Amino acid sequence: MKYSFFIYIFFCSFVHSSYLDRDEVHDFIDFMSETHNFDKTYLVEVFSKAEKQQNIIDSMNRPAEKIVSWDQYKSRVSFFRIQSGKIFLNAYSKWFDKAEEDFGVPREVIAAIIGLETNYGGYKGKIRVIDALSTAAFDYPRRRPFFKKQLEEFFLLSREENFDITSVRGSYAGAMGFAQFMPDNYRKLALDFDGDGKRDIMNNAADAIGSVANFLSSEDGNKRGWDKDGFIAIPAEAKRKNKNIKSSFKLVPYKELDIIYDGNNYDFTNEYIQISLFPNNEEKDEFWIGDKNLYAITRYNPSSKYAMSVFLLSEELKN
Repeated sequence: MKYSFFIYIFFCSFVHSSYLDRDEVHDFIDFMSETHNFDKTYLVEVFSKAEKQQNIIDSMNRPAEKIVSWDQYKSRVSFFRIQSGKIFLNAYSKWFDKAEEDFGVPREVIAAIIGLETNYGGYKGKIRVIDALSTAAFDYPRRRPFFKKQLEEFFLLSREENFDITSVRGSYAGAMGFAQFMPDNYRKLALDFDGDGKRDIMNNAADAIGSVANFLSSEDGNKRGWDKDGFIAIPAEAKRKNKNIKSSFKLVPYKELDIIYDGNNYDFTNEYIQISLFPNNEEKDEFWIGDKNLYAITRYNPSSKYAMSVFLLSEELKN
């Protein structure tokens, strides 16, 4: 046990959570102080207020994308969400125009992502991000390295954007704002799209619209990056019946897919991903071929159900 700031910790421990009793938290405090020049007193104060929440761990162990069937999941593309999306598109048409012009990403795709993430800003999450990330970083071993990095990024983001770090609220995973960006993506990809001097995806729909477009169009090892001349998804069928086909988000040549397009008029000269929405179901199947654009959507959330819900909602908004 490290005893720096012992007196401060002693008094705080009566009121707040026990993160300050743990060596790994003090190792993190030392790291942030030495690597990023944070004041240790400030870091100790923040962790004296951070609280472990079991419901966060429970939610991570049972994400909707894994426990809900496709038939249930796609019900999120509801009449209400479609109508709300049309209102959202109309209300911020100026910024959707700019996003399409600057990035080539269709407005209905941007709106669909914001619609599924937060119902167009209507529900951005109520969990304190410091609690979500501390819980995941120190009490969720399966993804500890990822969330410890996100916790580091959240401290940096809060300093850069002058956030009150203990007041910011978001999802159980620590995602924030209209577009539910994780801290690293907020730092790298959020934009001041309306030019008011702040990149505010927490409360500013214009900045969120531009930031989602920037995310989808940004290159990632020459893979992610929106292709305005490409498609998103087209229906397919299995090459061979009775074969257990699963989704794969790795971009590969068309001939390497386990599925095949069941129509014509497509020249498959690029790389593609495959979507299987009823894996291991002998009675039902539904397959889709996705191009680079669907791949970009899966980088937002690596779930076939999520990606196809974005696509279906975008088609409804376009129509």
